Amino acid sequence: MADEDLELRILGADPEFEIDGARPVTIRTTRGPIRLILHAAANPGGVALCVSGALGGLDGPSKLYPQLGMDLPARGVSIARLDYRAPNDFNECLIDTMAGLAFARALGHQCAALIGHSFGGAVAINAGTLDPMVKTVISISSQLAGAHVVADLAPRSLLLMHGTADTILSCETSKMLYERAREPKTIRLFEGADHRLGQCADEMTKTAESWLIEKLTEPQPNETGR
Repeated sequence: MADEDLELRILGADPEFEIDGARPVTIRTTRGPIRLILHAAANPGGVALCVSGALGGLDGPSKLYPQLGMDLPARGVSIARLDYRAPNDFNECLIDTMAGLAFARALGHQCAALIGHSFGGAVAINAGTLDPMVKTVISISSQLAGAHVVADLAPRSLLLMHGTADTILSCETSKMLYERAREPKTIRLFEGADHRLGQCADEMTKTAESWLIEKLTEPQPNETGR
């Protein structure tokens, strides 16, 4: 595919009214509108951009993404939940994710995490290698296709989460990604959990929140003088 076929330019953004800390935003682009819900912290700093599986959507596995949006802005981490223009088209979903990062940068965010589930896990891994703004990636129940660049994530950190009873994408896929990735990397396998990890939703949420707080609220070099 030629480079010009992958080009997307952001034309503007149309925010709607905020409801309970969630502000819907439509990002207007040369390839069509991208829908996003922003849960903003009081000050821009670290932001986690969340992308879903092959069917798209804004909620992630077992409503993880809205839960992060409720919990983390008070801890200094903004959450942006992005819906693809063309779900299941890997290149288009990757472009949308990069546009989401560009939008977050325009809002003043200094560093980002990417979170993806299933198909979106591979999107997050791939996008994580392309933008220096990304400090860490969380990949949940990920597929292998599109994640072949996982070794290139380093020195960005990688957290893999997977249920051992996943019949859609075996936890062996995350084990293989872990083996191919370079440090720093962590894998969490949840015994008896399926593809959406509903059986361990609270533990999954706590794991993701602790990871994001640690990775996105650390002092930045310009704050420490280093």
